[in-house]
Amino acid sequence: MACPFLKEGRARYCHAAPIRKLILDGPGATDGGRCASPEYRTCDLVAKDAVQPDRCPHLEEIRVQYCGVSPVTKLVPFSDSELSSCTSNSYRYCDSYLLLARPHAMSPAANLLYAANHFWLDAEASGFCHIGLDGFLADVAGDVSGITFVTLHGTHCPALAITVNGVEWPMSFPNPLMIQKVNSRVRRDPARLTADPYGSGWLFEGWEIPGQTRNGLMTGPQAAAWQAEERERLSREIHEAHAPACDGGSPVRGVAQLLPREHLVCVLQKFFAQRGWSVEA
Repeated sequence: MACPFLKEGRARYCHAAPIRKLILDGPGATDGGRCASPEYRTCDLVAKDAVQPDRCPHLEEIRVQYCGVSPVTKLVPFSDSELSSCTSNSYRYCDSYLLLARPHAMSPAANLLYAANHFWLDAEASGFCHIGLDGFLADVAGDVSGITFVTLHGTHCPALAITVNGVEWPMSFPNPLMIQKVNSRVRRDPARLTADPYGSGWLFEGWEIPGQTRNGLMTGPQAAAWQAEERERLSREIHEAHAPACDGGSPVRGVAQLLPREHLVCVLQKFFAQRGWSVEA
């Protein structure tokens, strides 16, 4: 499925120029300028014995795609369009799309897969994937002041460290991914991770390793039941171990910011350390 903001058109360029500059046809375009008129003969790139009377022989026209909402128009030839995230479900992680089409933080897609330490995986049919940390972690942390990516590219288990209330906590997705890139924007602005964990706060993108990347992950009703149990388990943990004087209620968003360091490390270890599904609550 392509992005709803993806536009199509035709562009012109000079194939004799040392740098290819695409010029989009349409309202306000120059209709090729001197390249599409007899004035092309005054161009230094044209042989003086050129015989075409009406337009430059070096003028080429191609079909292109471009983002209709981006402040800077970047034209992508159709021959390269398969490499663009705009032509697949990956457009859902584009800042331009998120800003205009979804002004509020994204709720998790129904097809996400989850790891026991609260990573999510969005795997397309093509094998292209995005990985992030879920809304449960965002609610516990409330604010993440720093993100350090440990694995940047290549086939690895995606790993990073997040800083929560002065504690730097290492985290790793349990299965390998052929990492193509990391979200540099979330590294510069860690608030994205907790403000929009399923959208602009994504962390890694790359290609699925068949038979490995999805191994042991949960989805559907089973994942929903697990998420609910995790919130109940957190409530018990906070009341019994860290706030025994409190009588009932649920932990507030950002509870990690209220815990002493030793209590915070205990919560991080119990909920966000890499572990298998067989671990008892």
